[in-house]
Amino acid sequence: MTTDRPHVTYLAPSDPARPQPGRANDEEADRSENAVLTAYLFHLTAKGHRVLRHRVVTDPVLASTDLFDATDGEVVMACHHSHYSALIAAYGVISDCARLFSPGRRALLFTAEPGPVAREFLSHHKIIAIWPEGESFVRADPAAETGEA
Repeated sequence: MTTDRPHVTYLAPSDPARPQPGRANDEEADRSENAVLTAYLFHLTAKGHRVLRHRVVTDPVLASTDLFDATDGEVVMACHHSHYSALIAAYGVISDCARLFSPGRRALLFTAEPGPVAREFLSHHKIIAIWPEGESFVRADPAAETGEA
């Protein structure tokens, strides 16, 4: 029986990820994303977080393979690029996937530090930016709302 209703299946840490929609298998972006996801998974686990890998399944394609940090309630999606079209695509996928998790704060895990324009975009849309720096990870949380128009 198939359904067009998205659902979550869980993966083991060693299960291979699949490419993001629109990309061929085994592209450099997928290898980079898988590497940063694996490093971040081990980073969070070492800090005592309960982390789940998941695959959001839709029919006929897969929407995302990423992490859910159950300790902090964050849906994490890897993103190889931080240019505008990549951000728009990632925003759509992570926003759709986050609705399947409660609570579901959204975070994009980049393979390198995103620039200031990308960080402003993410902050505006209340998405956490995370990227590797040395042996650790840096977080840029969305700016607190100031109540200004």
